Amino acid sequence: MKPPGYRPAIPDRSRLVSLDFGRLYLRDLGPAGAAAGPPLLLIHGLLVFGYAFRAVVPELAGTHRLLIPDLPGAGDSDRPPPVHCAGYSPTWLARVLLALLDDLGLERVDVLGHSWGGAIAVCLADAAPERVRRLILADATCFAMPLPLEGRLALVPGVGPYVFKNLYRRAALAHYLARALADPSLLGDDHLDLYWDRLARTGGREAAYAMLTQLANDERMGAMLPRLRALTCDTLVIWGERDAIVPREHAERLRDAIAGAGLVWIDGCGHAVAEERPAAVTALVRRHLGAPA
Repeated sequence: MKPPGYRPAIPDRSRLVSLDFGRLYLRDLGPAGAAAGPPLLLIHGLLVFGYAFRAVVPELAGTHRLLIPDLPGAGDSDRPPPVHCAGYSPTWLARVLLALLDDLGLERVDVLGHSWGGAIAVCLADAAPERVRRLILADATCFAMPLPLEGRLALVPGVGPYVFKNLYRRAALAHYLARALADPSLLGDDHLDLYWDRLARTGGREAAYAMLTQLANDERMGAMLPRLRALTCDTLVIWGERDAIVPREHAERLRDAIAGAGLVWIDGCGHAVAEERPAAVTALVRRHLGAPA
């Protein structure tokens, strides 16, 4: 007889996967058989890594195979120079994830993209619509973003890379991560230490800076609108109603641009929905994806 509160161990096949750009660290968790249904690919945002999804893993990995990569340039993945990877554009990152699916032998997945990961998810679904069954965009940065003063300074031609690499320290990351939460007290020193350790590794800030410049590129982000309008997969937009990072109207613009998309607000939640309201996110994921086959 199982004791109260018993939870079986989550199968863990996490590993480094060698791809053309280098090594990508993949958290591969949960059941891997056909009965579990399509795997769920979770794509993290800027300045963090796959650890950002830790709070939704215990529930979702009981029924779904979860694929949680650290994007190139982040976490425990390799950090090639931006010049070698199209400046870490969302289209290039989407191609890396498609190569990952090929390496894993997976023809079709569900996808959840958070923040910058949402833009990458859209590029993936646009490039290979047959590979994405259902899509969830969480507080996605699919449009050009208004940047705070420190962000604008970092983009000044000529001095921007120096400013970002040398002035973006642990305190600056702490400010951003706290701002991503409706309740900043949820940001513990242990979480901050992990995020800072990965960002501060050789090549990490250069990669993050390249992604920031992509996000602030009006022309490049403007190209997202045709991709959004072309999406054919069932799509749900979820949004923290107290998001202080991405403007609230972006949620409605996303919903309106995607045929048939729904929009659900998560009450009392900031930008980091999977960290701040994991139970609400888990319930929405289950409802949108449906029960495993």
